[in-house]
Amino acid sequence: MARRAARPPETAARTVLPRRIGHVLVCVRDMKKAVAFYRNRLGLACTHESAGWSEFATEGCTLALHHADDATPRDTGISFNVGNVDDTVRALRRARVRIVRPAAPVSDDIRCASFADPEGNILGIAGR
Repeated sequence: MARRAARPPETAARTVLPRRIGHVLVCVRDMKKAVAFYRNRLGLACTHESAGWSEFATEGCTLALHHADDATPRDTGISFNVGNVDDTVRALRRARVRIVRPAAPVSDDIRCASFADPEGNILGIAGR
């Protein structure tokens, strides 16, 4: 008698949601200033720009800016994976990006730092 291959258990997340996140969103009040920062200072490719919604291509998903008159600066939880955190912090400083948390170890082999966009939203970098 042939054995059946074991099937992984079905879960709601497995059957309902795709495995890839499509967009991460940052709310901004001044779209033109925000687009200029993400494009010119961070070097992200802007794939769509409008007064209410702009998009930047990244390797993992689309970083989207959404206009909101009442946008409150916050720690976004968005983090970019980089090879060398210290080199990236230096490059961000050269681009006149405000570093809000200097590079520091968070484990034996990972270092993190954080920076702010022009509206005060905090984004992170993580790497070695």
